[in-house]
Amino acid sequence: MEFHCPDCGLPIEVADLAPAQGVAVCRFCEKPHALTACQEAIPFEQRNITPEQALPKGVTLEETMDGFRLILSARSCMAFFFVPFTMVWAGGSLGGIYGTQIAKGEFNLIMSLFGLPFLAGSLLLVFITIMAVAGRYVVERVGGRLLIRAGALGIYRTRSAAWEDILSCRLTEVTRSGRNSYTTTYQVELTVEGGKPLTLVNSGADRATLLWVSRFLAGRIQRGR
Repeated sequence: MEFHCPDCGLPIEVADLAPAQGVAVCRFCEKPHALTACQEAIPFEQRNITPEQALPKGVTLEETMDGFRLILSARSCMAFFFVPFTMVWAGGSLGGIYGTQIAKGEFNLIMSLFGLPFLAGSLLLVFITIMAVAGRYVVERVGGRLLIRAGALGIYRTRSAAWEDILSCRLTEVTRSGRNSYTTTYQVELTVEGGKPLTLVNSGADRATLLWVSRFLAGRIQRGR
């Protein structure tokens, strides 16, 4: 027996059913509903629903010949901090270690090896800064596959899976423990049959935006079945 949310029509997983209490919780609406109402609810694919209405801030949607293209901005106000900090860090450390060697026309092996951690740190800071200034995530269905791209300025890291192998989508929490605290981030997770899940982690997006993305993708998955 299948259960669907009376509000959005998306499937409710078995783990979200509480038969003893007679309720079920929709992960996408984040609301409890009576089990009887979930049994009688009209499935999403039988409704005339357009979840792309009222797009969250920083999200754009394009309909394509093969499917859709969902673009999420990764821009962050932290760019105002990262830009000057990266310039000072990268310019000061790399300029002092490698710039002096270039200026003198000499090569110092010990100093060059000593500068490798600073070089790696500078490259990481440059990447974070570029993402904060012009980064974006692209979720696209094209050629029978779902692609998730992350990057900026035309340079992207791409992961993909066959669209027919994608079974479900949900918003999940990732908790990391520090020395004296815990940090929680959110990600959109797509379950792939016979493979590792595809995840979308956008530190620049808030939880409400990622929840909307998971609801949109879940709806497209249901519509495509």
